[in-house]
Amino acid sequence: MIDTILFDLDGTLIDSNQLIIDSFKEVFEKQYPNLEVSETEYVSFIGPTLWESFGKYEKDPVKIDALVALYKRYNKNKHDGAIKPFPHAVDLLRTLKQRGYKVGVASSKMHEVVNQGLSISGLIDFVDVVVGMDDVTAHKPNPEALLKALELLGGNKAIYIGDHPNDIIAGKNANMTTIGVSYTWHLDKLIASNPDYLINDLMEVLNYV
Repeated sequence: MIDTILFDLDGTLIDSNQLIIDSFKEVFEKQYPNLEVSETEYVSFIGPTLWESFGKYEKDPVKIDALVALYKRYNKNKHDGAIKPFPHAVDLLRTLKQRGYKVGVASSKMHEVVNQGLSISGLIDFVDVVVGMDDVTAHKPNPEALLKALELLGGNKAIYIGDHPNDIIAGKNANMTTIGVSYTWHLDKLIASNPDYLINDLMEVLNYV
């Protein structure tokens, strides 16, 4: 019986996709002004870690760290005014808590930034556990973050909800039921990853718990 509901953050609970793209654009335009990056490439940066994304264009780890630092600086300055919860995110998490489910977030963002996003979006009071990229050594599609969240919550059986194929693959690797959101910017790839369920609205999660 499912007792734990786990979520990805960006693109799933909070609408931060444009901020992510704008932050990458700021870095590339300043550091690589002659590099042409397509909109499709920018969209591909939503989901993986910053190091993975910048690592496609720069191989020196020191330079990658510098790019990540620039990204974080811009993102932090714009963050609070640029994100919002997706429709019914607050209602869903409140309902899940009222019904006694354990609720967690497993994200590829740093733990502190996840907490900040949850706070700004009015979701933090309904989340029992956060696992960020700095809390694990392997990242999605590796299931480590999901399994750690489940362990910290003391859960037995979980659902994982996400917007990226890495979320679905990680959920499957963790032997969890997987739910994809149709408002993702990666819909074709998400469908190809074969989630157990695809929803149009977050409240539909209640149909599967």
